[in-house]
Amino acid sequence: MKTAGVVNASPAVAIFEPVTRVVDFLKRHGFRATILRFWVFVRRIFSNRMVLFYVDVQQSEVSSVSLPQPLTVQRKTSPAEMRSDDWEKIANFWNPPTTRRNMIDRFHHGASLWLIRSADQLAGYGWTMTGQTIEPHYHPLGSNDVHLFDFLVFPEFRGRSLNPLLVDYILAQMVQEGRIRAFIEVREWNKPQLRSLGKTKFQLLGVARKKSFFGQAFVVWIPEERARMVDQAQNQSNRAGRKN
Repeated sequence: MKTAGVVNASPAVAIFEPVTRVVDFLKRHGFRATILRFWVFVRRIFSNRMVLFYVDVQQSEVSSVSLPQPLTVQRKTSPAEMRSDDWEKIANFWNPPTTRRNMIDRFHHGASLWLIRSADQLAGYGWTMTGQTIEPHYHPLGSNDVHLFDFLVFPEFRGRSLNPLLVDYILAQMVQEGRIRAFIEVREWNKPQLRSLGKTKFQLLGVARKKSFFGQAFVVWIPEERARMVDQAQNQSNRAGRKN
């Protein structure tokens, strides 16, 4: 499996960049939002388990997705294709210098950025790469497999099921391109994103932890967590069936 590589920061950047990111976020979003973001950061430190999903693209039965008005989706493959206001909205949501650097690096290594719009407003986005990943992944990818990653719906557009719509739209495009498998992962504590993926064609692959050393991923799978999640999903399905 290929990895595209990661831009390495200098020691000074590694030390001061987190402080800069917090200050930038505080200026743009205020104290309350910063505290909530800090809580997310703390949870990430103590819970690094990821829930992995996959789908056999050609058997996904997603041949096309009809987007309700006024939603549209656009695919961008280079910075030159981006509208300046879209670029700035994505960059300014968290830490502009880091986000801009990551976006340029992803485009450079062949990633596609998918933008979902409501009328003319950018509502959210997600990234895909074919045959490789930006960082070492949990599962080997073939040359015709696709990795979906880093999806976000902006706060003012949340609660409208835009993320599963975008994911299924991308899968429909992957069917047309003849891709084989698609993979996506979510942090275990991110319940909204887990519920969102439950509305798509993705299937649970497993729960795992990963450490990367010198570009090599060392993965520990946690089978008991997968079994627990399967049982939980089945119980929820049974309860929903009884209500109907």
